[in-house]
This record gives sequence, structure tokens and C-alpha cells, in this order.
Amino acid sequence: MTTIATAVARPLLILTVLAFAVARADAQFLARPHLDWRTIETTHFRIHYPDAMRAWTETFSERIEPVHGAVAELVGSAPDRRVDVVIDDPYSTANGLAFASITAPAIYVWPTPPEPGGGISEHRGWAELLAVHEFAHIAHLTRPTRNPARRLLWRILPEQIGPIARRAPRWVTEGYATYVEGKLTGSGRPHGVFRPAVLRQFALEGQLPSYQQMSGSRAFLGNSMAYLAGSAYLEWLVEQRGEESLRHLWRRMTARSDRGFVAAFRGVYGDTPEALYRRFTVEITAEALRIAGTLGERGLVEGELVQRREWATGRPALSADGGHIAIALPTRDRPAPVVIWSTGEEPEPERVARQRERMLERDPEDIPAIRVHPRPRRALATLEPAAGRTHDDPRFFADGDRVLVTRAEPLPDGARRPDLFIWHWRTGALSRVTHGAGVRTPDPSPDGREAAGVRCANGICDIVLVDLQSGTLKTLVAGSTTRSFSRPRFAPDARRIVAAVHDGGVWWLAVIDRASGALAPVPGSDNANRYDAGFTADGDSLVAISDAGGISNVVVIAVASGEERPLTRLAGAALAPAPSATDSWVYFLSLHGRGTDLARIRRDTPDAGAAIVLDQGRAAAAPVSPSVPAVQFPTVTVPQGRPYGLGPRHHRLLPSGSANREWQGVGMSLIGTDPVGRLSWMLQGMYSDPGGWRGATLGVEWRRWRPVLGADAFMVRHDPSRAASAPPGIETLDADYTAGVVGVRLEREIGARGERYRAGLSNGRLALDQGGTMRPLAFAELDATLRAGGRYVLDARAGVHGSTGRTLDQGWLRSIASVALVVTRDGDGVALSAAGGRVSRDAPDFERFVLGGVPSPLVDAPLLAQRIPIPALTFAARTGDRFAIARAALAGAGLQPYYLLANAGDLSARWNRVAGIEHDLILDRIPLLRLPAIHALAGVGYSFDEPARRTWRGYVTASFRP
Repeated sequence: MTTIATAVARPLLILTVLAFAVARADAQFLARPHLDWRTIETTHFRIHYPDAMRAWTETFSERIEPVHGAVAELVGSAPDRRVDVVIDDPYSTANGLAFASITAPAIYVWPTPPEPGGGISEHRGWAELLAVHEFAHIAHLTRPTRNPARRLLWRILPEQIGPIARRAPRWVTEGYATYVEGKLTGSGRPHGVFRPAVLRQFALEGQLPSYQQMSGSRAFLGNSMAYLAGSAYLEWLVEQRGEESLRHLWRRMTARSDRGFVAAFRGVYGDTPEALYRRFTVEITAEALRIAGTLGERGLVEGELVQRREWATGRPALSADGGHIAIALPTRDRPAPVVIWSTGEEPEPERVARQRERMLERDPEDIPAIRVHPRPRRALATLEPAAGRTHDDPRFFADGDRVLVTRAEPLPDGARRPDLFIWHWRTGALSRVTHGAGVRTPDPSPDGREAAGVRCANGICDIVLVDLQSGTLKTLVAGSTTRSFSRPRFAPDARRIVAAVHDGGVWWLAVIDRASGALAPVPGSDNANRYDAGFTADGDSLVAISDAGGISNVVVIAVASGEERPLTRLAGAALAPAPSATDSWVYFLSLHGRGTDLARIRRDTPDAGAAIVLDQGRAAAAPVSPSVPAVQFPTVTVPQGRPYGLGPRHHRLLPSGSANREWQGVGMSLIGTDPVGRLSWMLQGMYSDPGGWRGATLGVEWRRWRPVLGADAFMVRHDPSRAASAPPGIETLDADYTAGVVGVRLEREIGARGERYRAGLSNGRLALDQGGTMRPLAFAELDATLRAGGRYVLDARAGVHGSTGRTLDQGWLRSIASVALVVTRDGDGVALSAAGGRVSRDAPDFERFVLGGVPSPLVDAPLLAQRIPIPALTFAARTGDRFAIARAALAGAGLQPYYLLANAGDLSARWNRVAGIEHDLILDRIPLLRLPAIHALAGVGYSFDEPARRTWRGYVTASFRP
């Protein structure tokens, strides 16, 4: 027992580390193998894409080979094998992921281009930026160790991860890819205005992250600091020691001599990374103060504070009469509700006035606290998230009673697309306009009949008109793989629409004719970005954001001449202006180190003067000009895409196992799959102590169609009567079981509802102590989930299982029902669940319900639905022709305490009671990482009742499905 328990510990530890490492990827990777996939193969890449995304993929593919050469030269390394690239658009947002496995490097690309106003929106081309940044990760992190012993060790482990990926902090891995992005393209975060605005404003407020926080924290923009501060710090280090110093750092980290990151860093830069970072922050702060002083000499123009915020703030929208604001208010721990505020002065609550009066009555010499910031505004109406999905982009209709919003809604295959909804904020009614339209940032026309919005599909963003009665769409201006649009806004006369256009590496403004779709650029000769424009009431001017001079400020632009008049002069940045149609107020967001405040300024404010051009500083508190000309990546001819077929085959060997008081077992699983998961198979074997599961199984799933087709074949042995502390009289459950099963599975999402159907047929030989028998079996299952609520999120699930078969020449029928209810607030809450079932009274012992133990790691659960796993109870603690379980637990991340009641057979008898704490990790398959579906469970439980009264039981188990 000791030997096997020790053998279990090591592979399970490896599996646990691997599982947690990909948990974040599991939340972002959505495999859709049923799409019509194709493949382009180049010298260094295999690029897999749905045929609908062919145009964007060709643009990406024509640039990726030149990117490979330039990145490899700068980084000083590159993988020695082809990189699989999967292009898909699961959530209609901009992103990319790199998986830096030495043996199977992979990139996952989302083609939807970003909106302006953030760091990643400052690029020469979205496809180019993605290619450079993500391949920089691969080239950097797949550099192998030169230590022979460690290289041998990692070759026998399930995954080969290089020493830089294992040991470098997150600020290094993300900061360096961002550094490369700027170095090669001359654009991106290092050369835009967003990064310096954040670093400058945070420095002025004393909010720069500590060295430890640079890799990520719960502070505002805390997870972005690895990109922003990390890349700036690396640039500063290069200024001290030269470009070659970074390559020296990577070489020291991968050397034959085993060194950690700090030792490798000290050997190149002469001090610890934390000590030098403190010097860097001093220089950034000095540079920020210098810039603030320069701006102060001309006079800061910051407007009037409307509401101070401690986190990000959604884009404000004004009603036509200027009396109300619609705005989203996210916090650190909860999704954003949309609220309606009055624009008038917020009166002092009577409660506060009474408290002040009572205070002065009791002590006339006391001094009331001064009010520095505006009072928190009272929400006149609130639109909470629906099923955890937030409402975005609020825009008032002309009547002031309705607000147009978007919400990301699921497609049946699990992808998300923003759809339009109309919120009647005075009554609370919410009606849906579109279904699967993928339209974002909509603006209702003055007559309320249609909306102008941006529809992004397959990496291409068009301006469309949406009929708000029927939900039908009409393309007004088509985008392309290199031209995208953002935030169209109607003119007061409804005949024109203004929108931001990204083309030629910059955001510029264009006025579009509503009838013909003709596009007229707003005049302008410099290279500044201009976006977030809206018409003034007279229709002759625009209020927009301009980053001329290096800082994003609110400006007024004459439509005809392009003459620009700055309204604000900020040390940080202005975002999301919203001009009033009835007076001269312009509301906007102001960036600070703790969040974005809501402010306002009058359009008739005296001219703030021409934008001050920031001199480039040495610490990235101002935009950085490229030190060398950016690389002009040529476009190369690539082969035509060919049908994906079964895709390239990839394999992985993973350990599995189980350990509890009764038995311990270890297993190995050989997984075969392809990058999109069209055909997956898994060969699994397990050896255990007497009393545990042993044997082998082969499972296959074909996901080209919906529903998914699957088949299993297995040969297993289970002798629970031989387990340690096994209850007496369970010899009838000992069995050799050899069988096969075929089935179908369909999963889909419809709004807030999820559905999972499964059915299958099985037959095989079952050898029991009563004799051998064939065991034909058919089963069907349905699970339905429903998510509802706003601040409090309710997740409800109901499931039914039915199976029928024949064992020992005795037919039987089994049914099981289960329900679960989880109520959470900000991710934490309570989970309640119950299950019960019955089987034919004359069913053989093998088919009767058995409570306790861990689930079989080898046999698919529907074939042994009578085995009800309760790891904290001895196997077969209760048996019978019926069962019932009730469970209550705390819900949330990490360890979850629980209390459980269980019974079988005579349900009027005393129930078994169990209390414990456990962590249940469930990860969906990630075919690009060659990972099957993983279920890992670890915990400890205390039984109050026989057969293991007053006993603590620890358990850990890990199992896979292909």
C-alpha cells in the first residue's frame, strides 16, 4: 500500500500542476470542431481556420513567415518544429493566447479587432500585432534548457516546459512579448499613448505597482501592469545595458548551470530585479512630475468632477434632454450593472443632515467633516446583469424613457455574440431586438426606428443599420481585413453618421451618408488618433478624443474644416466623451490610479490652447519613438487552404490515479487528438491495490457533426470485497466486466438555458460470483441548466437518467433524478443539491444502488449509474433498490466545506451523515493543448455513522474523458 500510495502522489502532483496551469486557458478556449475547418501550411506554421474566416486568415498567413524570421533574430531563438495556429472567433472580442510547449507550441488567435482607447488598439494592423506578440511568446519561452539532467527529466514528463516559462515571473513573459511587439512594429503599447498615460498618472498619484504587484494584483489595471510596466521596465534595462543584455539574460536562465531568474538577472544587470525596479519607478515618477510641471505651466484643464470612482467606469450616455446619464458601474468583484443617474445636483440625504445636527447638538465645538468629492449618486433605475452577462454600450432613445444596450448572448455551440436589447428604465421592462447579430456600440436614430452599429464577423467589422422593430440588418459600409470601424453615431438630422475608422495604422474620423453609405474623411493632416466622436446639437461640430501631442484629450472638431479645439488638458487621459444635446456640457471619463472618474466640461470653456507635444522621456512616461525604424514585414504568397480532414495528430501521455483509505491505484493515459478536437481518442490503463479498479479502456469521440459520436471499449476488474475495511457481504459486487458502448451527445446553449442530451447502447460480458452473463444496456440522459439574476446569481440544474438492461437473465429498469441550486454573490455563495433514484425491486445485486467510494476511473458513468460516488463514505456503505442524497456546500473558488445526508434501501432508516471539505476541479477538453476533459477531486470527510463511524477519510482522484 505504501509503495502504490507513493507512486500515486507524484503523477497526481504533476497532473494537478498541469491542470491549474491551463485553468485560465479553459475559460477562454472554446473548441468548435463542427465548423468547416481548413488548413494553410507554411514553412514554420500550420494555420487552422473555419472557412468563413478565410479572408482574415489569408491576411494573417501572408505576414506570419516574415514575422517568424524577425522575431527569431531579435529574441535569439525559435522552436525547431512547426507551430499550430488555430484561428476562431468564440466571443467576438480581441485576444490571443500562446501555449509555449517545447514539443507542441501553439497559438490561439481571435480575429475580431479591438476598439480604440486601449493599449492594443494602437497598432499598424491587428493581424500583424497578434502574429508578432504571440509568436514572441513562443520564441522566447520555448528556449530549452542546456542542462542534460533536467532536459532528460522533462522529456519523460507529460509536458516539456522550458526554464524561462517555468521560472520567469509574469511581468517578464508578458512584458517581453510587448517589448518585441513595439520593437518590431514601431506601434503597439510601447509606442502608443495608453501605456504612458497609465504609468504617468499612477506615478503622480503614488500608485505605481510594487515589484511583486507588477506581475498582477487586484488593484485597478493590476493585471495589465505585466504588459505596461513590464515592457517599460525592460526598455529601461536595455537603456542601461544594451539590447544584447536581454538575450544574455535568456541564455543564463537556460544554461547548463542551474539558475533561477533572480540569479540570472543579477549576473547580467549587477543587482536584483526588485532593486533596479525601485530605481526605475523613481525615474518614472521624476519624468511624470516633469511632464506635469510642463502641463501646469500652461494650466491644467480638468473639468468638473461629477462622480469619483474606485474602479473602471462604463461609457456615459446622456438623454436627449440632458437630464439623465446611463452608465455601467463595474467593481473589482462583480459584473457591472447599468444605472440611471440624474445630471442635477445630488441633494444631501436627510439622514446625513440629521446626523450632523445631532453631532453639533451634543458638542457645539465639533467641526463637521468637509466634503471634498461629490456625493455618491443615487440610482434612479438599475439594469442588473442577466445570468452573469453584463449589459454594455447604453444609449438613450430620443424619448428619454428607453435605453438601447447590448449583451453577449450564447450561440447554440457556446460561442458568444453581442445582441441588442431595449430597456424601458422607468418600468424595468427589457425586450430583445436581435438574435446572433454580433452588433456592438449601437446608436439609435433620432426617430428611434433604427440603430447604427458595428457588426464584427470573422474578423471583419462593418457598419450596419439595424431595424429596431424586426431586428434585420443592412450593411451600410463594408469593412475589410485591414479596415475596421468603431462607435457610429447619428447626426441630429439623421442623414449623417460619424464613426472612427482604423486604416493605415491610425484611427481617423469619417462622416458617412446615411442613404448611400458614402464615406467622407474629416480633414486632418497629422498622425494622431481620433475616435469616440459624437455630433454637437447643431450638427456642424464633433466632440471626440484626440491624442495629438501624446495625451488623449477631449476636443471639438469642425466637420467641414477639421479645425480642432482642445477642451481639456489632462496629465492622465480622457476617455468616452458624451456631449449634451441641450446645453454645452460634455461628460467624459478621466483616468486615475484608482479608476476612471466621471467628469464634465463646458464646450464654451476658453480654448485650452494647442496640444502640448510631450518630449520623449527616458522612463516611458511619454510616448516612446522607435529607436530604429520598424520592420516592414513583406507579404508572402502562401498555399491555398486545404480541407482540414482529421487534422495533424498530436499525442500526450498523462498520469492518473486515485487514493483513499480502501485502495490506491495509478494509471497512464495516452491521448490522441488534433488542434481543433475533431477526432480524439484515449487509451487508458490502471493498476491498483486489491479492491480497486484495474484494467484498460479505449475511448473515441468524433465531433465533426453535432451531435457528437462516441464509442468506448473496456476490460476491467473490480473486487470491492478485497478492499481494506470493506463491509461484509459485498462479494456479489465483485466483477470482471468486458464491454463496449456507442452513443451520441449534444450540448447547446439557448439564452440563459443550457441543455445536454446523451444516449447510448452497450453490450458485453459481466463475470460475477453468481456466474457469467451478458449485460445489454441502453441509457438516456438529460441535463438542463438555467442561470438568472443580477447581483445575486442563481444557477439551477435538473437532470434525469434512465437506463434499462438485462443481467443474469433478469431484466431491470433504473431511473435517477437530480437537482441543484447555487446562489452566489460576487462569486461566493451556497450550493444545495439533491438526487434520488430507484431500480426494479427484483434487479440483481450488481444493479442495485451502491453508495460510497470514488467513481470508476475506467468505465463511463452511465454504464454504472447504480454506483453513487461519495468519497468520504466506505464503498457500499449503503445499498438498496432506491437511494436519496441531500448536500449543502459553500460555493466559490478554492476549498468548499460541505455537509451531506445519504441513504439507500429503507429510506425511513437512519441516514448517513458526512461533513467535509474538498476541491473539485473540472476542466473541459483543450485540444490545442492535447488535453482531454479532466476531473480532479481532492478532499477530506468525516463520517458520523456506521459502517465507518467517527472516521476521517482523505481522498484524491483524477480521471479523463477524450
